[in-house]
Amino acid sequence: MQPQTKPRRFPRIKAEHAVMVRLLGTSAFEEFARTRVIGAGGCMFVSEESLGFGSLMELSIAMRGRVVKTDSRVVYEIRRSASEHQVGVEFLRINPADREYLETLVTANAAQTPVSQRSAAAP
Repeated sequence: MQPQTKPRRFPRIKAEHAVMVRLLGTSAFEEFARTRVIGAGGCMFVSEESLGFGSLMELSIAMRGRVVKTDSRVVYEIRRSASEHQVGVEFLRINPADREYLETLVTANAAQTPVSQRSAAAP
């Protein structure tokens, strides 16, 4: 018998979108990055720099003619090389209309993606 996996609170999909990352707090840091995975509750993007577990940031994600802005926190970081870090963030504050837009996008894309490919979206 296989262990039951708990469904995610916010499902995710593979999605590449341009994102402006601006760290909040004492260090002034900004960079452009690209998302790899996104959902209504957070995303994963690739950064050239280590941003640090727990770091707070403002994200501006360009998505199909609109910009979704959110305050976020780093929940994991995986170093792939000296200049590539996979950064997972949770959205702490997001406009309800933007969250609804993300939920609609994820639902529409999940319905078009075979189940075997959906599980591959998880890091």
